[in-house]
Amino acid sequence: MIAGGGTGGHVFPGIALAEAFVSLVPGGVASFVGTASGLEARAVPARGFEIDFVSSGQVLGKGLRGARGVARMIGGLGMSAVVLRRRRPDLVIGVGGYASVPVALAAAAVRIPLFLQEQNALPGRSNRILAQVARRVYTGFEGAVPHFPPGRGTVSGNPVRREIVDAAAMARQGAPPPPPFTVFAMGGSQGARAINELVLGMGRIARRAGSGMRFLLQTGERGFDTVADAVRREELPVEAFPFTDRIGDVFARCHAVLMRAGAVSIAEAALFGRPCVLIPYPFAADRHQEKNAQEFCAAGGGVWMLQEEATPAALWERFSLWAGEPDRFTAAREGALRFSRPDAAFAIVRSALAAIGKGA
Repeated sequence: MIAGGGTGGHVFPGIALAEAFVSLVPGGVASFVGTASGLEARAVPARGFEIDFVSSGQVLGKGLRGARGVARMIGGLGMSAVVLRRRRPDLVIGVGGYASVPVALAAAAVRIPLFLQEQNALPGRSNRILAQVARRVYTGFEGAVPHFPPGRGTVSGNPVRREIVDAAAMARQGAPPPPPFTVFAMGGSQGARAINELVLGMGRIARRAGSGMRFLLQTGERGFDTVADAVRREELPVEAFPFTDRIGDVFARCHAVLMRAGAVSIAEAALFGRPCVLIPYPFAADRHQEKNAQEFCAAGGGVWMLQEEATPAALWERFSLWAGEPDRFTAAREGALRFSRPDAAFAIVRSALAAIGKGA
């Protein structure tokens, strides 16, 4: 059973773990537990897995918001107990988000083996609490390990969906993308206005300089019309699109990436060996994206800068260095590849199964 969700950063690693489980265990069944309002409500059934819904909410808020969260969490504990009795899982893997808390606590209460997967270098509050009753915590970054009880955290890398792992393997075996130097920019599934504006600015620099550099830009649904209108009017070298489920196809077309520092996005770019310029989302909880960026860039896979420091000119300078200096670009590409963990999902599932005496 995979517990948790809310955003793609929690949901998609859970899907990757479920895919690995059913591949490793003939006849095995993987199901999910989440909330009806989270991304999991759409993404999980679309991939053929069953899902149960429980209530959950933020319990650390002040006043009425916190009281409502506590009430939803208490209700979720009872609902989780019912789901566990019906599904009878051999193990539960929590992937973070508020939805993971009631299921994980209910599982621990009835002694169902509980494991956690923590995506970020600075763990979320839910997993820091749940680690006290989990058998093991699998982390995407080394920096997360000290935040858990001694001996309980282990670095596994972040699990990525099989379709993306396979696309990355094909891209690594094939020829590099043809010229011109192409940058893929994205602000997550919802897009990011700051990223969109930076790419338009670089597009204007490219047009004035007569450069061949091009940009692939995932704008998000809300930002697409504005960006597309500017690209058309100003004849900018930008290919804009609102969103795509075929993210592997886009990574395969680019040479480098501009994006936030979400843990799963970093893992995906690393699989393709794409150097990154990272601009951490400044309002992320506990500024955890900065920790993700620091660890990835320390491995040599790119550079990062605060949003207030990121200008079209500064970004243009970095991408121009990679475009014009093959040795520098190759070093960054190799740094990204060193950070990648293509077998993370399988390694996590094998480890968890071995821990409960059901090795695969």
